[in-house]
Amino acid sequence: MRNWLQVHPFVVLLLPLIAGILLCNYTGFPFDLQHKKQADFPDFTGTYEAIIQDYPVEKSKTFRYTARIGNRDIYLYLHKDSTRIFPEAGDVLSVRTRIKMPDSIGTFDYGTYLRRQGIMGQAYAASAHWQIIGHTNGGILVFARRLQHRLIERYRELGISGAELGTLSALTLGYREDLDPDIKRSFRRSGAAHVLAVSGLHTGIIYTVVLALLTGFGYWKPLYEERKRRMVNGLVVITAMAFYALLTGLSPSVCRSVLMLSIIEYAYMSYRRPTAVNTIAAAAFFILAFRPNDLFSVSFQLSFAAVISIMIFVPLFKQIIPLPNRRWTKPLRDTLNIVSVSLAVQIGTLPLSLYYFHQTCNYFILTNVVVIPLALVITLLAFATLTIGWIPFVGTVLAFPLKWLVWALNYYTAFIESLPGAFASF
Repeated sequence: MRNWLQVHPFVVLLLPLIAGILLCNYTGFPFDLQHKKQADFPDFTGTYEAIIQDYPVEKSKTFRYTARIGNRDIYLYLHKDSTRIFPEAGDVLSVRTRIKMPDSIGTFDYGTYLRRQGIMGQAYAASAHWQIIGHTNGGILVFARRLQHRLIERYRELGISGAELGTLSALTLGYREDLDPDIKRSFRRSGAAHVLAVSGLHTGIIYTVVLALLTGFGYWKPLYEERKRRMVNGLVVITAMAFYALLTGLSPSVCRSVLMLSIIEYAYMSYRRPTAVNTIAAAAFFILAFRPNDLFSVSFQLSFAAVISIMIFVPLFKQIIPLPNRRWTKPLRDTLNIVSVSLAVQIGTLPLSLYYFHQTCNYFILTNVVVIPLALVITLLAFATLTIGWIPFVGTVLAFPLKWLVWALNYYTAFIESLPGAFASF
């Protein structure tokens, strides 16, 4: 028992942390995690100074911004007006408005949902009630948003637009605001929604590519074994993954993946062997220690349920269907690995999917056998396009197949959705 505690210390720390978060949430002692006291904004119209944190999301009659007032984030809706120049990330506005939390939508407590996303209110301002009064760098998050949108504009410059641009932005940069609603529904109903959540697939690519570059694709591996070089390489890899997590919005799934890979790399830097159980427990511990509300996030729950299920069931499936490690069996082993992972993820996330979304996907294996390899190729090609696409003609050459591969991904998920009995609602 003592040896188990020494190997898995974060498992022991995680359980009381979760218990404490649940205690605070459901009793309000010593503080209320959900801020149910309406985020301390006065219940009347006033003038506020707001710093724009993100680029706008276009609605039918407004543009929605994430704005910071004091140390609180809100959704600020600005009425569309063709005569106005609308703000960008980092702009400082003077806004006359009233900030409040939205009412429930049926049985859905939308206010609590927003608070769990870190949004402490929402406000609307007509054209005459706001003006840009300055600009600020806005900190590292605003810088990340600017870079994110600059990369999306790069996709546009290379001729990628419409539904393909929305899917590609979600798949590689974690920006889902331009995602077509029909495509989003197709991904959800076909069982492919997980590829739109930036997570292990994407950070794993970053990890592999950066490590390959630092080791000369294996040729410099003896140098990598040196302690100082290994430490420098490890720090570069961890920094690269952290920057990518920041670029994609620090969602629970990407934070989980980056933390797990960082812990693994730290273990290698320290000449230790990481254990899967302790690694995932450490990732959950650090996320919840800094963002306890993520415990109630659907993304957090689905992400960790999927990874834990993979850890439990994939080794069992490999024991049930053993295949010899021969070159001629590699395509079959790769296919069975995808099927095993898909089945394990479905088992782990099915209770949550039924509880939150009241539906399940019936052809998820047929979907993932095609979607996972296709998403891997798209992600690699997209990263190459963004990295070396500035070279004359190279960007155009890379963007052409990239656009059609994204089109094929959208088409295939829509095809699976159209099959009889593709999904079941409860």
